[in-house]
Amino acid sequence: MAGAPALAHAEPDEWGDHRLVPRIEGSELLSYEFAEFERVELTFGPREDGEYPEARALEGEHTQLLYLLRRPEVSPLQVKRAYRQGLEDAGFEIEFAGSGRDELGRRFHRFDTFDRSRPSGTSVHDYGWSSSESDRHFLAARHAEEEVFVNAYIHENRRDGGEPVLRVDVVEKPEEAPTLGVVAPEPGELPQERDEIVAAHDAEELSAAEIEEGIVAEGRVAVRDTLFEFDSAEIIDESADALATIAEVLDENRDLELLIVGHTDNVGDFEYNLNLSMERAQAVSDWLEERHDLDGERLQAAGAGMMAPVATNRDEEGREQNRRVELVEL
Repeated sequence: MAGAPALAHAEPDEWGDHRLVPRIEGSELLSYEFAEFERVELTFGPREDGEYPEARALEGEHTQLLYLLRRPEVSPLQVKRAYRQGLEDAGFEIEFAGSGRDELGRRFHRFDTFDRSRPSGTSVHDYGWSSSESDRHFLAARHAEEEVFVNAYIHENRRDGGEPVLRVDVVEKPEEAPTLGVVAPEPGELPQERDEIVAAHDAEELSAAEIEEGIVAEGRVAVRDTLFEFDSAEIIDESADALATIAEVLDENRDLELLIVGHTDNVGDFEYNLNLSMERAQAVSDWLEERHDLDGERLQAAGAGMMAPVATNRDEEGREQNRRVELVEL
């Protein structure tokens, strides 16, 4: 272990390790995010019956780090053991450690903190989970002297060389929460309510046969009846029928694997829309896996943001067409 070794690839100046949390020597920091004050759930136990009974809601400074050790000959288990020792040497007490489905529970990786996309244009889904749940490892720790908590999730990157990936979340509780001043409100566009989004939507109601026909004929099909809350990746319940139809197509075509691609209009900043489209695509994948018991290995989420419009973004009618989810055959 080392505090901050020389890296093969340069990192932005504002990135860095947490002051108390070590890293594996030679690992590369791929993604970094820091929030001065945030409410975050960390887990200190396994997943049981689809829940995380040992999850704790913590408030404080939140640091998210994504590391890649470019040494495929090193196993995730080796990384877990070295990291555990490094945390203990740094003054942390291990509150929970586990490996594989037997100790972590089925689909442990669905815990939101390390399942969601990371910032700075890097999605955790770019560094895919190992195909075997037996090769996934987790550590939860608390510093013996300071109010600092750590979750570390370790797995093999099955999409690119098999190198170990380490996702680390650190919450540091301050003595006093930071405060912000307030000013008078400025007029602006009000967000759409759920009922308004549903009422404004022109439903297509594609059948399973029509979805399959589009995939066969063109390799992709847009499912526009998948609706989300305004400026959010939360799926609106009225999308259930469209998503059930996608599940029907997958059930009837057992060899079919799909890339689920989220698209947005051009309202807002490029990076924001790229991340939002990825989060929405992942939400669809999660819905299909969890509510229709589909194999997540058959689904891969991706976000295209505003990069592939099918209509003009100069009016609301065109923007609505551009806000869509597409299914692409893999």
